[in-house]
Amino acid sequence: MPEKVRPMLPDYFEFSLPTRVIYGIGVIHQLNDAVAHYGPRRALLVTDAILVQAGLAERVRAGFQSTAIEIVATFDQVPPNSTIKTVEDCAALGREHGCDLIVGLGGGSVLDTAKVANILMVKGGRVQEHMGAYLLGAAKLLPLFPIPTTAGTGSEVTKVAVIADPDHDVKLPFAENQFLPDLAILDPELTRTLPPKLTAMTGMDALTHAIEAYVDKEWSPASDGLALQAIRLIRDYLLLACAQPENLPARGAMLVASCLAGIAFSHSMVGMTHGVSHALGGVYHIPHGLANALVLPEVMDYNLESRLDRYADIAEALGVAFPRPGAALGNLLRYGGLGFAAPLAKPLTGLDRWFRRKAAKAGVAYVRTLNRQLAHLTGMPLNLREAGVKDGLAKLEQVADTAMTDGSMLYNPREPEREAVARIVRALYETTVTPLPVSPADLRPAGTTAEARELRNVFPDADTLYRVLGGFFERLKTDPQIGGPLKDSGLCVQFAFDPPAATMTIDARGDEVKIYRGAEFSGQPEVTMRMSADFAHAFWHGQVNLVSALTRRQVVAKGNVPKTLRLLPILKPAYALYPRYLAEVGMADKIMKSSE
Repeated sequence: MPEKVRPMLPDYFEFSLPTRVIYGIGVIHQLNDAVAHYGPRRALLVTDAILVQAGLAERVRAGFQSTAIEIVATFDQVPPNSTIKTVEDCAALGREHGCDLIVGLGGGSVLDTAKVANILMVKGGRVQEHMGAYLLGAAKLLPLFPIPTTAGTGSEVTKVAVIADPDHDVKLPFAENQFLPDLAILDPELTRTLPPKLTAMTGMDALTHAIEAYVDKEWSPASDGLALQAIRLIRDYLLLACAQPENLPARGAMLVASCLAGIAFSHSMVGMTHGVSHALGGVYHIPHGLANALVLPEVMDYNLESRLDRYADIAEALGVAFPRPGAALGNLLRYGGLGFAAPLAKPLTGLDRWFRRKAAKAGVAYVRTLNRQLAHLTGMPLNLREAGVKDGLAKLEQVADTAMTDGSMLYNPREPEREAVARIVRALYETTVTPLPVSPADLRPAGTTAEARELRNVFPDADTLYRVLGGFFERLKTDPQIGGPLKDSGLCVQFAFDPPAATMTIDARGDEVKIYRGAEFSGQPEVTMRMSADFAHAFWHGQVNLVSALTRRQVVAKGNVPKTLRLLPILKPAYALYPRYLAEVGMADKIMKSSE
């Protein structure tokens, strides 16, 4: 049925963001401030054997060593599709060690295990007793800190979990508001070891979440914005993350996209794609991300006419641009001083509508093409035969029956039909589509900001720091652009560096600006700013944002910080001076590449 004119707002919606999210390359080593208010805790680390072998579990333990949270037990037996037994064994280990906090390190299976094990650790019983939606009432669960190592499920910010029941070839759904984690930790460095094929499949999982959240019955203006931004990020960075696995900005963008899509679908839910994918996972054990990748364009095509404008919006977010001549001419006339002639554009409205339909269909073609490109880059399967269905689709009826009873189907914009499910699954089994090579133009490079951060230990000791930064500060006070405004500021700012441990003070409160090294200064500064010397090195290159650094605790400030921030426009010319100064003092090798 064709889509009616879409309303400005739904009749009712809810939106909340209870999970605190921290993001940053290497943020796993900066947890102290984020977790301080939880106090001393005994944590259970939930992960899998592969991540333990890769050394990621040890990195997480090291990250928590500077906090009051002690990881006293590790459950590392989570399989790719977590089962009832997995969850119950995990909960038993947590209870045995008296754990009162859970850290989840891994993909969706690990994080879903942590969520459902949390119920058992608090409420007891068997997994099946808690299956369903919103059964906990006002009961509280233990604090949960998810650390995703894949960029796809969004489980770090959702209130849902899925656990496999292999005895009955189904997946058990759970939904509780208490599943929403307390603190999600997004560190691209922890996704670096994810193989390209898994990067592709989990990335398509995130794209499915975003697209279904945008078109489903429970859409809302808040989830719409998050879903569209997630789609844009995936458009720009998924192929790049697969082609260049060491590209941390691309990895980071995919982590953020997955998180945004997770928040979106946690409010708007998912639809028919997930219903069919859950069935393929339960019956044929197809990995969830891969199943979503294969099913997504088929369901988009099925739903197209029921949400034509929304699929056209998605196409635009994917970078598919089609003209709208009626709107363009109308705007030109209306705002170009020829408003009296604006009605002349009205006959072109039908042409605009035709282009919108073409754009929506092109969005479906884009997703099909993206799958083929990912197959070329990573070897991702493109049909169910390659995905492991070896029985000639003998269980097709079981797949269709299972899909039709999946809760996701309730939110699909078009009523799912059993025959349509069977037709989609059959087509995915029979198709012979081939991989598509990726051109350099298809890879949209991310910025190189993270590359600049790779410089470490620029100043090996305090003497070097005093010599280099001290000399640079002396030059600033005599610079014709900077010296006068600096003196007029009347500020006294102290920089406390570590590592290496050193202190420098700029005092502009007297007749002239004075620079003090270490104990030379015995007064009281108006502001003290603590940071690493490497951060200061990046700052004077103009490659870090001080306000953002204050939020991330890369810089800890005490005193009149707003007054100090007024120095930033004054110091901007120093960003060009600093590299030249480094070259003059024999440190040209420490000049950072531009992030532009």
